[in-house]
Amino acid sequence: WFNCVSGSNWKVTFNDTAPCALRGSSVVFACSYAYPSDQTITNSFWYFSSQRKNNDLFLAQEYRGRVEYLGNKDNNCTLKINNLISSDATQYHFRFETVNKGGKTNAWSSKTWVSLSLTGLTAKVQPATVRAGERVTLTCVTTCTPSDHPTIVWSRDGHSVSNTEFLASSEDSGRYRCAVQGQENLNSAPMSLDVKCE
Repeated sequence: WFNCVSGSNWKVTFNDTAPCALRGSSVVFACSYAYPSDQTITNSFWYFSSQRKNNDLFLAQEYRGRVEYLGNKDNNCTLKINNLISSDATQYHFRFETVNKGGKTNAWSSKTWVSLSLTGLTAKVQPATVRAGERVTLTCVTTCTPSDHPTIVWSRDGHSVSNTEFLASSEDSGRYRCAVQGQENLNSAPMSLDVKCE
């Protein structure tokens, strides 16, 4: 069993406790930890709120092959999760175990947690039906602001669109979608624009 330890020497710090990421993308939880100098780390792991404290996230079937521990056994506890799926939107804790020079074991769990939100992309074409010469505005909507602030790109029927506001002409009719630059597989459902000629 582990002794309960208290004191300011023991801590876990998260850079962002409420990150937002796009489903299908990856997220990094930047994290650092501290402990008294007479302790040596024996084990460190992440777990999520619904798990028991001694369950390592890496052993959970649904995370197999998708999690990377970017930290070390010293003071960095950064975690990366790839190919995010809806069930990843939960609360994550970090825990580490130590032994002191006398062989006494201790353990410390983060007092706070990282609460991950996930979002998709929703394309809005306003208005959806216009006459030639009228203004059209394209907006890409998310339910939370992605922490890595990705660059959003637009396409019409597979062709790149550079302006998100334009005066419509007949060739602007088509199906528009927004996506993340460099990760075009992370895209919205298509929205149609119908340009009527006078």
